[in-house]
Amino acid sequence: MLVDVHAHIQFNAYKDDADEVIKRAIDSGVLMITPSSQISTSERSIEYAEKYPGKVFGGVGLHPIHLKPAYFDPSEEAAHEVGEPRPVSGRGAPAFNTRVEEFSYERYKKLAENPRTVAIGETGLDYAEKLEVGEGDQKKQEELFRKQIELALEVGKPIIQHCRNGVVDGKKRNAHDDALRIVSEYVPKGLKGVAHCYSGNLEQAKRYVELGFYVSFTGLITFVDQWEDVIREVSLEYILTETDCPYMTPVPHRGKRNEPAYVRYVAEKIAEIKKVSFEEVAEQTSENARRLFDLKV
Repeated sequence: MLVDVHAHIQFNAYKDDADEVIKRAIDSGVLMITPSSQISTSERSIEYAEKYPGKVFGGVGLHPIHLKPAYFDPSEEAAHEVGEPRPVSGRGAPAFNTRVEEFSYERYKKLAENPRTVAIGETGLDYAEKLEVGEGDQKKQEELFRKQIELALEVGKPIIQHCRNGVVDGKKRNAHDDALRIVSEYVPKGLKGVAHCYSGNLEQAKRYVELGFYVSFTGLITFVDQWEDVIREVSLEYILTETDCPYMTPVPHRGKRNEPAYVRYVAEKIAEIKKVSFEEVAEQTSENARRLFDLKV
C-alpha cells in the first residue's frame, strides 16, 4: 500500500475521468488525500471522500494564490520549485486563472468538521513573482495562514502546508523561513502538519522535523536532484509521498497529466536515494500518513 497525501483529483484536470483515475489508483494499492484550493474544490474533495470511504480522504482549505488574480501555466514552470522557473511540469496540467476568494471561517469550519475531512489545506505562503507580492500581500497571506491554522487546532486536524519561495517587494524571500516562524508559535498548542512538495533546504527540513512536522516529496525528485541530501538525512519516519497531481508528473510519465497511481515512482526514488527497499519506504510512509492524518483504512 502507498498513500498519496496530495492528489487534486477534484480539480478540473479530471472533470471527465476522475472516477477512472481514482479506481486506477485504488486498484494499484494507492490511497489518497485530496487537498483543496478554494471553497468549491473543498466541497468536491468531501464528495469524493464520501464516494470512496477508506480510500479517498478529504482536505479543505484556501490556497494563498486565491487572494489576488493571476494566471498560472504549469507547462511553463514548476509549481513549487526553488529558484528560477523552468519547464518541468509537462503537459496535461491545464493553465488557469485564480479566483479571488474571501476566507469564510464558518463555511470552512463546517467542511472541516465533516468526518471525511482529515486535514486543513492546502494553506501557507506563496511568493511567486507573477503574484507581484508586496508587504501588504504577504501580511494578508500570513493572516489567512494563521486563520486556517487556528481552524485546524479548533477541529483537531493537521495542516497541509504550501510554501513557494519567490519575491516580496522586489526582494528574494524564503517562504519557509516565514512559515517556520509562524507554525512554531502554534506547535505548543498542538499543531501538526506536513510541508508538502518540500522545496526548502536541509536545515529547514531538520527544523520542521524538530517541530514534529513531516516533509513530503513529489515526482519532482525523479528528475531534479536538489533535495537528495534532504531525503538522505531526514529519517524515513518523517517523510511522506505525494504526486501533487495533476502537476509534477514523475519520470517515466513526464509530459503527461499526473495521477495518484504514479506515486509509486516517488517512493521508488526515495528508496533509491536512501538505499533501502521499496517495500520499506511504502510501509513506513503509509504508516506515517496513517499516524499524521488519523486515517481509518
